[in-house]
Amino acid sequence: MTIHATIYKKTRLFAPLAVVLFGLSFMAAPAMAADVEVVFSDFLAGKVDTISAIDKRREKVFRKFRTEGTRSSIPPRAILNRSRFSGTEWGNERVIPDFKDYDLPTLIKAMMDRGIKEADPDFGGKVTVKIEDLKIKDFSLAVINSFSTRMIGDVLIQDADGNPVSEYSISAYLVPSYTATRNYDGPNYAYRAGALNTRIGPIAAEFTQKALKEMYPDYDAPGLIILTQ
Repeated sequence: MTIHATIYKKTRLFAPLAVVLFGLSFMAAPAMAADVEVVFSDFLAGKVDTISAIDKRREKVFRKFRTEGTRSSIPPRAILNRSRFSGTEWGNERVIPDFKDYDLPTLIKAMMDRGIKEADPDFGGKVTVKIEDLKIKDFSLAVINSFSTRMIGDVLIQDADGNPVSEYSISAYLVPSYTATRNYDGPNYAYRAGALNTRIGPIAAEFTQKALKEMYPDYDAPGLIILTQ
């Protein structure tokens, strides 16, 4: 996918990332999960629970009907979409299979964890993601509505001893790939078009792709793909 998002590089390289990670992968045993922490700006921190609750209600509807919308807006026949799209592994479910675990911090953490484990299975350090700004154009919470959807934040990488390795500032916007298939099984995070400006998942996929590409330039990080059917 062509990356059009602006990536502001603080890129404070405290030590060459490739060298540090090589040393870690040589010395450290593979971990079951990367150590990823997700934090939020003061403005967002008090709103995370509300944002998560709203999106989780939409997620519950989508997992049942495979259609974006509120429960009251979706006709019962939409349940037929479950068979129409039965061959697709959807983005949020790929990283959070259990619905009860679904929320905003967990989604970002899970996407980062998946990428780190694929790019560097023996990574033994810590990644801290701080989300400074989040706007979703048509989200059902006025304080994060905007004319465009975006996610902006910083990513700090530390080695196993807690020493800073590098830091990147990421600014991501929606620039999805599209597919006409109903049965997508590729590496990217699949959503229906209705999710683009109403849900957290699409912009989280864009943000984590940019972050992972900064950390691992040779890694083909998973991003956002929209099913147009």
